[in-house]
Formats: sequence, C-alpha cells, structure tokens
Amino acid sequence: MSILMFLFIYVFTTARDTKDTLIVSSAGAEAIPFLKLYGVMPCATLFIVGYSKLSDAVGKHTLFCTTVLSFFAFYVLFAFVLFPLRDTLHFLPAPGVTSSPAQLLLRYWSYSLYFIVSELYASAGVPLLFWQCANDVTSLSKAKRFYPLFAVTGNLAPIVSGKVMGWVVSRQKSQDDVGFGQTLRTLALIKVGICVGILGIYRLVYRTGGNTDTDDESADNQTVAFKKPKKKKVPLSQSIAELSKSKELRSMAIMVLCYNVCIELTEVLWKGLLRKTYTSKSSYMGFMAGFSQTVGVIAFVMQLGVTQIIEKLGWTRTALIPPIAMGLLALPFFGAVMLLPKDGSSTTGRWGMTIATALTIGTAQNVISKVSKYSLFDPCKEMAYIPLGPEAKVKGKAAVDVLGARLGRSLGSASQQAMVLVAGGTILRCAPALGVLYLASIVFWIDSVGVLGKLFTAEDKKREVCDWVPDKSETVCVTESK
Repeated sequence: MSILMFLFIYVFTTARDTKDTLIVSSAGAEAIPFLKLYGVMPCATLFIVGYSKLSDAVGKHTLFCTTVLSFFAFYVLFAFVLFPLRDTLHFLPAPGVTSSPAQLLLRYWSYSLYFIVSELYASAGVPLLFWQCANDVTSLSKAKRFYPLFAVTGNLAPIVSGKVMGWVVSRQKSQDDVGFGQTLRTLALIKVGICVGILGIYRLVYRTGGNTDTDDESADNQTVAFKKPKKKKVPLSQSIAELSKSKELRSMAIMVLCYNVCIELTEVLWKGLLRKTYTSKSSYMGFMAGFSQTVGVIAFVMQLGVTQIIEKLGWTRTALIPPIAMGLLALPFFGAVMLLPKDGSSTTGRWGMTIATALTIGTAQNVISKVSKYSLFDPCKEMAYIPLGPEAKVKGKAAVDVLGARLGRSLGSASQQAMVLVAGGTILRCAPALGVLYLASIVFWIDSVGVLGKLFTAEDKKREVCDWVPDKSETVCVTESK
C-alpha cells in the first residue's frame, strides 16, 4: 500500500508541475481561474456521472483499472502526438497583447486539455482510487497506525519526482519547445512503467486478503472474494440525495471544499509571481522540480511523527492543525503581495518589498499547505470514511473528493475571475479581497472539523470484531462497545 501511494503521488507531482508550466508560460496565471471554472468543473461533473454509472455496471477491479488506464493513455497521447503537433493543432490566430485569458486558453487548447485531465487526476488518483482501496482493506483500529505510515513512503514521491524531473530537464538539448517536448516524452515513458506497477500492486493487495467484488472470473481462485448479495442499482441523483443526509459526508465535503478554496486563493497569486521570475517553460519546470523536492523532504520528516501526534492529540485536534497553520502563514503572504507595486513599473514596492521576497514567502506558505495536507489532512479525512457504508465509500467518496474538490477550486476561481475583471486584468491587485475570503474559508473549515470530531469520537468508542467463516464463505462482523 505504501508503494502504491508512492506511485500515485509521483505521477500527480509530475503532472502538476507540467500542467502549471504549460498554462502559466503560455496564458499566464490569470488564466487558471477561468480554466478551472469553465473547464475543470464541468469535466469533473461528467467524470463523477461516468464513474458512478461504471461502478454500477462493472466490478471494483475493472472500475479501478479502467479509470487508471484512461489517465495514463492521455499522458502518452499528449507527449507523443498532441505536443509535437502543437503548431498544427493550435490553428486559431495568435493572440495579441490585450488578449483575454479565455482567448489564450482557446488558442492553446491542447495545453488546456492537459491541465484539465491533470486536475481530474489530482482528485481521482490519491484521494479517490488509492484511499478507496486503503479504506476497503484497513479497519478503523488499524488505520490510526497504518495510514500515517502509508504516507511515509508515499511522501518520498515528490523528492524522487523532483530529482528525476530536474535530471530530465538538464538533459534537454535546447531550452526551447523542442527540448521541452523531449522532456515530456521521457516523463511519459516513465509514467507507462508506473501504470504497470500500480495495476500489479493493486491486484497483489487484494490477493493477500482484501475485500473485493471484482468481476474478473479468472481471479476467483486466487483472490479472497467476499460473496455479497446483488444490490439494486440506484440512480446517481437518488444516491447523492441520500448521501447528502449524512452528517459525516457533509462535514467532510465542507473540509475538502474549504481546503481547495484556500489553496486556489493563494496558488494563483504565487504563480503570478513565479511567471514574473521564471519566463521560459524549462526554467519554470526546473523551479517546480525543486519545489516538489522541498515538499517531499519536509512531508517525509513530519510524517515520521504523525502516528504519535494522532495518538496524543486525538483526531479532532490533529485535524485542526492544517487550517490553523495555513491561516497563520497566509497572512504574511497576502500582506507581502499588497505591498508590491501594482503597475509593474518597479520591482520594489512599499517598505522595500520586492517580488523576490514576496515569492519566497509565498513559496514557504505553499510548501506548508501541501505538507500539512499530505501529512495530516488526508489521513484524518480518510479515517472518517472507514465506518461508513459501502455506497458512501464509493459514490459518497467520489462526490466529496472529486466534485467537492473541484467545486472548492471553482468557487475560488470564480472569486478570482470576478476580481481580476474588476482590477483590470492583474491578479496581484486582488490580494486584500482574496485574503478576506481565505480567512472566511478557514473559519468554515474549523467549524466542520468540530462537527465531524464529535461524530468520529462516538464511532471511535466502538470496535468491530470480524472473523472469516469458511462454511459460509464470508466475513461475519460484530460491533462491540469498548
């Protein structure tokens, strides 16, 4: 499971760095809110509908493999077909100096498509596919010990990804788009090997004793399969209506939504500063490679003590650390951006604030945001899924982690889009208003943790004792009070 998490995060890291490089260098950071609102959000909705329908039609194993293969097939297609033919495919007239973000995104539509697919993978890879598997094979009592340990190995992925990406970029024969295309093809070949590893390890996990309702008949003799009665297929709309009545799912949805709003409000500002500093695709990707390494190192060190943190502080206090830490670190970043010159005529603003200083503060804030998510936010959130029913674990989790995440990003994007239009096309002018929205999201996040903490504490006072009954070919579980 730890290696499986490592592979998922490795691909997520390389895809994140690549998508940001493509969009920011070609359309600017101001284009990201438009793309997330009008591109990613509708596609995320379609993904949820398709995923839900597929989950009704096929078994768990086929659902997992189909979803994974779809993402990796696109990455290979982009590296070997779409990017080499970019000049032919980007047939719209070259945008002018005053072009809007929407015009730039349409012009570079293949880059926009790569960004959309990578954003979907960010929500479907680790949050949905990996944790769904982990929740399926791990009991609540074991999750407190093992979930942080999964991430110890998993959080080595940004370090390895940064090293590999930096090495690949350094081997480019040129710093232009031709050299960048060579880097994309190399990274795509690495992803192919990782795809094989993900599918192989997933199959191995279930062969060693995990629950599955796979429809792969050839694996029946090798996989411990729990026989379950056929369930009546319920429409997605009815499922969401039923799941919305769950206090647990509503609280988790608010946590996911608020986290993504906060990330969106700071990341675009930060990427706006990055574009002013790193103007070429290769230099931008080189910086992102170093950024990923830093995130990985700090997350790995912190992850070593997460099990002890959860045991000593409990679920609620541990889950409160990310919003509080992110809120405290966001204040100096928004303040630094507010002091920068807004007209671009100078590199030094009020009180001697420079772009380099603001970029350093923003980089530190983004590092801590991602580290707290990987080390604390994700394990705490996933523990809360374990006591839920099977439908909540599949459709409810998909709705919360994919649609909830995309909705949070879209709300942040819509806010930024409106402010950019009012502020005259530059995201740096919007820092004061974005700071207010950020703090409001933190307040809602903290409140949802408190609500979920009460429910989680009540569930933690119970324990489930399960035994395999050979005569019945099924597992019999009994819930007892501690």
